[in-house]
Amino acid sequence: MEVLRRLIYYGCCFMAIIGVFYTDLSPVVIIDIFEPDKDSRGKARKYAESLLSEEEQKAIAQKRQLEIVSNTLTVKESKWLEIYEQLKALKERKTLADNYKQRLPSDQYPMSLFFFRINEQPIGEIAGHLNRDTQQLYLRIVRDKEQTNPLATYDIDGIRILRLDYRIYSGDDFHLGTGLSRYPRPPTWMLYPYRHISLYIFLFGLACYILLPVRKISQNAIRYPRWRVILGDMVATILTFTFFSMPFLIIGSAQQTVYPWFIFSMVFWLISLLGIYSIIIAIWYASYQIDLRDDGITIASYKGIRHFQFDDIEYYQPLIFKPPKWLIFLTWLAALSGRGGAGRAILLSSSETGAIALRLRDGKEFYITVTDQMGTTALKGFEKVLETLEKNKVKFKEEVKEIRSMGMEIMR
Repeated sequence: MEVLRRLIYYGCCFMAIIGVFYTDLSPVVIIDIFEPDKDSRGKARKYAESLLSEEEQKAIAQKRQLEIVSNTLTVKESKWLEIYEQLKALKERKTLADNYKQRLPSDQYPMSLFFFRINEQPIGEIAGHLNRDTQQLYLRIVRDKEQTNPLATYDIDGIRILRLDYRIYSGDDFHLGTGLSRYPRPPTWMLYPYRHISLYIFLFGLACYILLPVRKISQNAIRYPRWRVILGDMVATILTFTFFSMPFLIIGSAQQTVYPWFIFSMVFWLISLLGIYSIIIAIWYASYQIDLRDDGITIASYKGIRHFQFDDIEYYQPLIFKPPKWLIFLTWLAALSGRGGAGRAILLSSSETGAIALRLRDGKEFYITVTDQMGTTALKGFEKVLETLEKNKVKFKEEVKEIRSMGMEIMR
């Protein structure tokens, strides 16, 4: 049950992070009102063209008008009029309809424009005319009684023209530290379609973690306190998902963290393996139980249930786990070089975990962890284990055994 609890919880955490940053790179259409005299890009061109002769400026203006006319469609559709009116209201700082507020860019881009997917209506009606990235298309919106001459100039008073900018995003548009670098950026719900359900995925995993029942091998089983188990899971969550999520935060797209930035992502994901190690330890502590019986000791963990007859135990003795000397050396080296805290090195040097070692007659050893690394008693009721062993006349060896390792031996 403890394994299932954490498989669901940690699995949902992984899925939630991926869902938050999964990007939909489907083509989009950016729509704004076409106003040549107010268009910022038109002003920039006019400034550059002012350096040309009057005849050259007229030739460029005529060429541009022909290009616009050749890329202009006439439409009679109330939906296009609605889009036009909403854009006009946006430019005039009036209240927008709620369904259009969500079509604004996700950044603070100064232009007043809306985003649509290529398969949304009314875009679907003219989608066949859009086939290349950054292509611009102009729509003359007319009512039934208005002129429909496609050669009518675009600056006639009362003519409503929308400019459609076709955008095809790709992985090359994402860069380290900035995410999507093409502006304006699509609305969040459009660029990250699964972000709104990621929270529910995480909450589902958290609910399973909280609500799944805790099973005991017996009513008198000795276990580690629940708060210590939860604290271990919190530490495992922080260690694992802080580094796992970093590439997603830096790049801004779940797909790009795998390709082409796989090597960059692996640097963080390798560090997050320390969190995976802590998850395994958390599962072990959560599932660990000791049941004292008349004929022996039963120890349960996520690996299963083992029963040790008192006659099979040769002796028991106190045991201390200490960090490896090479790890302490590296920690002090990092502290002296200014790349790590001296406090961390001091804590690591002085940390030790107290345990009881059970030596079996077949040469195997099993360990019962009693204290945490700071020497505080973690396994409440361990005195009953000592009393039971003494009562059944199991030999006690007073020599304190010391093991320098990462502590994986306790999970045999």
